[in-house]
Amino acid sequence: MVITTEDSVIRLFVALILGAMIGYERQSQSKAAGLRTHTLVCVGACLCMIISIHIAMDAFFMYGYRNSDPERIAAQVVSGVGFLGAGTIMANQKARNVQGLTTAAGLWTVAAIGLVVGAGYLIEAITATVMILVVLTVFVQFDKILSLRHRNTYMLHIFMKNTVGQSRRLSAFLQDQNVRVEKFRVVSEEDESIVELEVLIWSNRRIAPSEIVGQLLALKGIMRAGCEVYQKDKQAT
Repeated sequence: MVITTEDSVIRLFVALILGAMIGYERQSQSKAAGLRTHTLVCVGACLCMIISIHIAMDAFFMYGYRNSDPERIAAQVVSGVGFLGAGTIMANQKARNVQGLTTAAGLWTVAAIGLVVGAGYLIEAITATVMILVVLTVFVQFDKILSLRHRNTYMLHIFMKNTVGQSRRLSAFLQDQNVRVEKFRVVSEEDESIVELEVLIWSNRRIAPSEIVGQLLALKGIMRAGCEVYQKDKQAT
């Protein structure tokens, strides 16, 4: 199949539009790779595919060479985009989590869309783009629902020394336990030597309340501590 100049230009513009659609969604969510990055990846992958086909066709028609493989450049694009996606992944060792995986997967998929467009399968590329946008927008709500369903919430009652250093120790302790603070309330007067706190925390893993209390009491400056499982019906009220 010979690709004319007009076909090449059309495919590049289609790749630009499809890549920009996905990139716009990522940039609206303040992700590391946004509009320009996704657009460039999609157009670049499309260009590589077009050039790869051109080289294969030229080798056949001009020199009669039948063993030219137009998929070689495309294969290098797929592996090469993996390094670009790795740049969007950030690992937070302190919080023990990884961010940017969805954006990295999006870049890899955008490159695939560019290759598909470059090969001339425009309907398939448009369909894939719509599906990706559905995953990035609609599936976010499902993700939140699943996260809430498996979330374990606890109410901490803490009596500790009222010092700046003690507050830092408590904050560092909660970070090390890989829990998120949802609410924080000071029950006692702020100028008292011993301050009473109510801290609402949640975690994706189930933790025994006695384990949390034991670790809190082992922390320097903690006078008393209590922990109870926070029921969902309490959260609703």
